[in-house]
Amino acid sequence: MVGKFGITAAFCVVYAVTSELFPTVVRNMAMGICSMSARIGSIISPFIIHLGSYYRFLPYLLIGIWAVLASLLCWFLPETSGKVLPETISQMQRIKGMVCLKKNDVAPGAADRRITLKESKM
Repeated sequence: MVGKFGITAAFCVVYAVTSELFPTVVRNMAMGICSMSARIGSIISPFIIHLGSYYRFLPYLLIGIWAVLASLLCWFLPETSGKVLPETISQMQRIKGMVCLKKNDVAPGAADRRITLKESKM
């Protein structure tokens, strides 16, 4: 019963996190991909259980390793509490820290530091 609770909670959290992380322009597609991958997991689960006929503990090992790996990967999700939801892909990249700066671009906040350094030298 605890396992069913965990699966239900994880399924609900996927929808909440997906809607917060992805920008408006691709949010529907991201929700669809998350839902599709959850459905694929439920489709292949009987086959994973069938692997128990080859090695008794193999289904438990596979599912346990995937669950631990998924929980570890959740630590890399950005915190969205109190932040404005992204509207464009470039805003999403800034939230996730994946902004690729061009040669003449300045990193966010870097201009403020330069002004502070110049003022402190005066």
